[in-house]
Amino acid sequence: MKKLLLLLLIGGMISCDPVLTEYDTSIDFSQYKTFCWLEGCAFTFTGPAYLDDSVVQSLVKESIISTLQKKGIRYNDTNPDLLVDFHITIENEKAIYYHGVQDDPYYYRTTFLQPEEVNLTKGTLLIHIVDRQRSEVIWQSYAAGYLQDPPDLSDKNIQRGIARVLKDFPPSKK
Repeated sequence: MKKLLLLLLIGGMISCDPVLTEYDTSIDFSQYKTFCWLEGCAFTFTGPAYLDDSVVQSLVKESIISTLQKKGIRYNDTNPDLLVDFHITIENEKAIYYHGVQDDPYYYRTTFLQPEEVNLTKGTLLIHIVDRQRSEVIWQSYAAGYLQDPPDLSDKNIQRGIARVLKDFPPSKK
């Protein structure tokens, strides 16, 4: 029960984690109509070994393409306005939390708390968008949160993560 409560608390932290976005405010983003990948318009992947899977990579690629196309920015590998780069990092962390003896009805009042070590998996998704003509990053966004172990790499979760990070792209004109 206590482990379930801890997982629910961690799950709550994931949904509260903000997406952090930075961009060049001097740029009119409405001028951009096309994009492709940063590495010579070839989709490349770097990240943990278990993400080095053609199905997962295809899901990430298609999710980025479909999210940007919904925003009116088409994929074009011949003469793109923008270049897209992304990074996925996954790291393991340990957390120690303290709880009382389960048989003690007043365990929350005792000073003799029992430590328990919990392994957590933290993931970060970072997307850079580069103006091809200027060769400068003009927009970047990332989200970080705790994941299931092993992470659920379903199509739905990948799409949700990509959509969350690209939610504020392109930025609205102020």
